[in-house]
Amino acid sequence: MMKRTAYLTLTLLLGASLCACNPDKPKDIEEGPSGLLTADPIEWDGTKNAEITYQLLVYSFADSDGDGIGDFQGIIDKLDYLDSLGATALWLSPIHPAMSYHGYDVLDYAAVNPDFGTMEDFRALVAAAHERDIKIYIDYVLNHSGSDHPWFLDACASAGSPYREFYTFSENPAADIEAGRIPMIASEGANGYDSGQWFVASNDAEGVMEFVMDWSNPAAPTVTVTRTDAPADPENTAPATDNDKFLYAGDPGQYFKFYDDGGGMYSLTVDFNSPWGFLIRTEGTDDWTPGTKYGAENSENAVIQYGVKMPLFSSEDNNAVRDILMPGTLFYHSHLWTSWFADFNYGPAAQAEQSPAFQELVRIGQGWVDAGVDGMRLDAVKHIYHSETSDENPTFLAKFYDAMNGYYQGSEPFYMVGEVLSEHNVVAPYYAGLPAAFDFSFWWRLSSGINSGTGNTFVKDILSYQQEYAAVRPDYIEATKLSNHDENRAGSDLGESTAKMRLAGAVLLTAGGEPYIYYGEELGYTGVKDNGDEYVRIPMNWGDSYNTKLSSYTDKSEITLPTASVSEQAADASSVFRVYKDFAQARHACPALAHGRMVRHDLYNETLASLPALCAWIMESEEGRVLVLHNFSGGEINFLLHDTVTGTVSVQGEVSMDRGGDVPRLTMGAYSSVVFNI
Repeated sequence: MMKRTAYLTLTLLLGASLCACNPDKPKDIEEGPSGLLTADPIEWDGTKNAEITYQLLVYSFADSDGDGIGDFQGIIDKLDYLDSLGATALWLSPIHPAMSYHGYDVLDYAAVNPDFGTMEDFRALVAAAHERDIKIYIDYVLNHSGSDHPWFLDACASAGSPYREFYTFSENPAADIEAGRIPMIASEGANGYDSGQWFVASNDAEGVMEFVMDWSNPAAPTVTVTRTDAPADPENTAPATDNDKFLYAGDPGQYFKFYDDGGGMYSLTVDFNSPWGFLIRTEGTDDWTPGTKYGAENSENAVIQYGVKMPLFSSEDNNAVRDILMPGTLFYHSHLWTSWFADFNYGPAAQAEQSPAFQELVRIGQGWVDAGVDGMRLDAVKHIYHSETSDENPTFLAKFYDAMNGYYQGSEPFYMVGEVLSEHNVVAPYYAGLPAAFDFSFWWRLSSGINSGTGNTFVKDILSYQQEYAAVRPDYIEATKLSNHDENRAGSDLGESTAKMRLAGAVLLTAGGEPYIYYGEELGYTGVKDNGDEYVRIPMNWGDSYNTKLSSYTDKSEITLPTASVSEQAADASSVFRVYKDFAQARHACPALAHGRMVRHDLYNETLASLPALCAWIMESEEGRVLVLHNFSGGEINFLLHDTVTGTVSVQGEVSMDRGGDVPRLTMGAYSSVVFNI
């Protein structure tokens, strides 16, 4: 051992080092040959003690055949890279044939997208990953299929279709919801109706129609609609009067002026194509705000019958008057306000396992288990049943998980993680249905803390969220993350600062939970969603022929890849990549980081107002304890280190220690991190 000096300087100049983290063999802080002090590092032996999942989009990751689209063989060829990064599982974006490049509008749940390869290629990927102790999780979309799925097309074509029960249909959505006739939107009552979430499945209400209004008794007007073979009337250009009446067609927004036939009678013949029906207005304007509108009294009586008088009710008497719906129009529900998704119907949550859709998706899911899949990521689980805060979704998810886990024959339980894009308090109840859930609050508090230079409240917040999760499921799995495919890249949210990105990666890999790394995050990728999701899903820059091309699988123009390739970043000690790789290896090598629990520090916490930038906690397990310290600010901080440290596990940024006094003084440079054995 080199002679210890009074002033120990641990300055790794944006590099990172790690040690064994073996409590039975304490490591001392030593001087390196250049005068810098290192931590007696050892090589990681490759044993994966932690759980670190790598999220990749198959189409963006690695292209083995030169067609510009990522594929299964490309992932196989890059498994050594993922293995060296410490990945224990891969979450693959949807691998099924789909309407869109992203895959969330599935066309066949039992098949693989031919752009990615064959089913044999997928099985080869699973086998190659398992050889490296890497599990495979697939994205499984339970809320909806694509609206071009053969099941849905068949369901729309015939009321007798065996798939009619698979989806949520209605001829009068508002009335059916209010009456509780739609199980997927039952718990909210009338408040569950949102016209923007309903789309036309089939529409017989097209063609030339005659509208006749009897306004002879202004207190009780009526309207009659009749199909006709007569030609549509020309536009009514008569001068405006106080008696003018207008027909408003809801989709698309159009308005037509009635002809005044005298004696309080009005008529109009139009070529009608508005599945959402119509209203009557008394002012001639395309502005919906002023004037009086007339329509159906309520949702239950909103559908008109051809040739039958229908009473009109005004907004002056009833502000909730409804559009008058045309007969023969069938609507389907799509919770994400797009006609490309068709929501499944599982019936009441308490009996969901009896529904044909549930049974079929379980059957197909079990087929993926037979193909070697180790787990599933479930998309947008708070939108399966309409209410995100009732117990319906957790109830459904528990049934689905039990069906999959009961079939799985692995040495550990089947893995299933749900996406609940909400704060912790909304996420917590979902642990009643699933063993794992993404902790979006983790990233939102972390990015806010780093950008504001405030670290001392982070641990208090995270521990309070963990208590919420544990109250629902004691063995909860907190899936921590920075960004993902639906959010701005972490690098952009951190102002494209390499130092901040390095710090965020170090926090992710030293905190509790089971971390996810979004592909490219380890390379410091940036990207914002302003021009579309594609710009946070850009190709991986391998620096070789495996680069994919955005323009090969979307209609967006080619973009510029990040300048530094994987190989260039791996060789750069100051890169974001080196932090991810070194801290991931430290997490595997150190039992306290690998599977310890996060503990609040007695001194360095939210009560230490003099050091708001310092973020500190202890990770402890039966095998040992480590002290984790991060500087969330862009300035230097220094403080007395009252813990007895026996060695350094990992460091990023500039950190130095002065042992000249009775108590060592630690100086941490901007956005730096250090983990000590204690």
